[in-house]
Amino acid sequence: MKNRLTIFSFLFLLQYFNLFAQEKNAIDSLLKILHTTTKDTLKINVANQLFLKFVLSDTTKAISFCEQIKIISERTNSKKGISIYYNDMGIYNYYRGNYPLSISFLEKTIVIRKELGDKKGESAALNNIGLNYASQGNFVKAIDYYHKSLKIDDELGNLIGVSDSYSNIGIIQYQQKNYSAANEYYQKSLKVLTELLKNPTCNINKNEINKSISSSYINIGLVNYSQKKLSKALEFYQESLKITEAIGDMQGMSQAYNNIGMIYDDQKKFVNSIECYQKSLKMLENIGDKGGMIVVLSNIATLKNKLTKYTEAIYYAEISLTISKEIGSPDDERIAWDQLSVSYKGLNNFEKSLECYHNSMLLKDSIFNIEKSQQFYEMESKYNSEKKQKEIELLNKNEELQKIEVRNLKLQKYAFVIGFILMLTLAFVSYRSFRQKRKANKVLSEQKNEIEERNEELNQQNEEICTQRDEIEAQRDLVSIQKKQIENIYSEVTDSIYYAERIQKAVMPSSEFMDDLLKSYFILFKPKDIVSGDFYYVAKRNQLLLLAVADCTGHGVPGAFMSMLGVSFLNEIIAKDNILQADHVLNELRDYVIKSLQQKGISGEQKDGMDISFIVYDTLTNILQYSGANSPLYIVSNDSNELTEIKPDKMPVSIFVHMKPFTNHVVQVQKGDIIYLCTDGYADQFGGPVGRKFYSKQLKQILVKNCNESMIVQKEMLNKAVEDWKNNDEIIYKQTDDITVMGIKI
Repeated sequence: MKNRLTIFSFLFLLQYFNLFAQEKNAIDSLLKILHTTTKDTLKINVANQLFLKFVLSDTTKAISFCEQIKIISERTNSKKGISIYYNDMGIYNYYRGNYPLSISFLEKTIVIRKELGDKKGESAALNNIGLNYASQGNFVKAIDYYHKSLKIDDELGNLIGVSDSYSNIGIIQYQQKNYSAANEYYQKSLKVLTELLKNPTCNINKNEINKSISSSYINIGLVNYSQKKLSKALEFYQESLKITEAIGDMQGMSQAYNNIGMIYDDQKKFVNSIECYQKSLKMLENIGDKGGMIVVLSNIATLKNKLTKYTEAIYYAEISLTISKEIGSPDDERIAWDQLSVSYKGLNNFEKSLECYHNSMLLKDSIFNIEKSQQFYEMESKYNSEKKQKEIELLNKNEELQKIEVRNLKLQKYAFVIGFILMLTLAFVSYRSFRQKRKANKVLSEQKNEIEERNEELNQQNEEICTQRDEIEAQRDLVSIQKKQIENIYSEVTDSIYYAERIQKAVMPSSEFMDDLLKSYFILFKPKDIVSGDFYYVAKRNQLLLLAVADCTGHGVPGAFMSMLGVSFLNEIIAKDNILQADHVLNELRDYVIKSLQQKGISGEQKDGMDISFIVYDTLTNILQYSGANSPLYIVSNDSNELTEIKPDKMPVSIFVHMKPFTNHVVQVQKGDIIYLCTDGYADQFGGPVGRKFYSKQLKQILVKNCNESMIVQKEMLNKAVEDWKNNDEIIYKQTDDITVMGIKI
């Protein structure tokens, strides 16, 4: 079981939030104002400040101040006061792990703040709802609320709110293992905060800004940790700890200590690791952060299992399981069951271990797709079932052996008793007659022989049972060896494919290169498997921008080989001086494919190739050339928001029955127009209420609907739409094909 790092989520609390300034003088000053002022508005604001100071340290006091806000607001019919009360209750329940109740209060807050025209307060509540959904693992809803909040804060120029939304979106990207995107959002957030801290006119409390900066360090460190850069990650965690200690942020210190403990664990400095975990857990208990407690308890249980201290591991895992059930976090509950299974296995309690493992598998949301997860579960269950059956058979054999041994002892005891009685009888009647004595001795001798024969028979049975037991143990060991071999083979194949993924990414244009050339754009790139048969291409030649999106035959590893060939061929073609038109590029590319794959047009021959959209855009004249092979071009006008579709030639870039030169379309585009290139994977995705394809009609509707949004938001909306289509109702569909959509704003 891999230990778990703490990710910082940003909860943008409303006015006057200075969580770190808990100095006694400041609190006494606020209490004095609360008890002496006669102005109800001032009382509400002061009570709100006191609630925020105590919400993580003294829940009883925090709730008492919240109730005062409610009483004063209801008495004076203050809508603003009621909205503050609802918001504070949302914050209180979030930190207690009661996410549904927190969302309910925050939704009431939004209703009132919309009535009051309080856009800043509305944005904060939207962001807080996103945090609640993220804490429950509902990332689609979480990122939707983050974007709503970001849009409002961007319009208001609220930099601290913009920073929080960037960080929260980065967290979602990290949880989906999009490390590059996550680091990009974290760096954006850190840049905003650093500039804000340096601004002498900024009226936001410096401690609040420093808390957010420390959070950014934690999250950037987490990206480095996930990329195995342990020393770099430790530097960021220690920077975060320095800041949180300086401002007295107990929650921030607990998260830094947890992550530093993770580094020590990986470095096998187990004593240091446990010390950090215990410090973190004590702080989280003091502030009542149940979600954070689950993470640290899980890490301690995992380390105890690693050190074979199974009883201690069970203690911490059971506490984690109880809290996970209490706050309704099935993923944390699954992890606790996994740890308990490992602990009981270490104590040789196989039945309890299997029960815990079964509970874990019922909750598990597979890392792979559902089909692979189900196959793995069936293989593991079958292996455990066979193993359990063999253990039961071995126990039954041992039980039978024990019964035979008991029966032997009884027979020997009976023989001894009978012999003893016969000897007494013989001695008693020996004077009777010598003949009777001989007869009695003969009977005794026959009984003795019979007993010895019986003993010999039992000894043979005992040897047969021992032989069977040895055979069962040998079979069990063989199954264990075969299982390890299968796991090693699977690991090697998976590692090879992941290495191929890195090679494929290396041949495609980097985000830095595209940022320099395109400025305003997005790429939605979703391989069906680890590597993709789709690829995108960006190059520049003088004032000409050369762009392409292609779908090669197949997907996975075969498709990836074709995509790498396609990129290589395009690089060679573009290098030629006489290739200046889009149709010339496709004609040349088709010749390269046919020659390289030795396609003759023979019946039954493999028809490998690709569908592609290729454009040549003149940045000086705004003239765009397009040529397509089974792949259209969409242009959305900036003036009318109308979508124009330019249809491709109905033939692939490969050998074909009727081959003719590709068509070159020339279009005059205007500043602000958006062009979209895509493969057919998006439109061909199965899902929805009746399990049909998404189709290009819906795709075009989404493009038109969101064309006025930023390119980042357009990408998220496209991703959300296809994910919702796949996961409609109770049926979850696999990804049908590789998906690629490129959008460029002129």
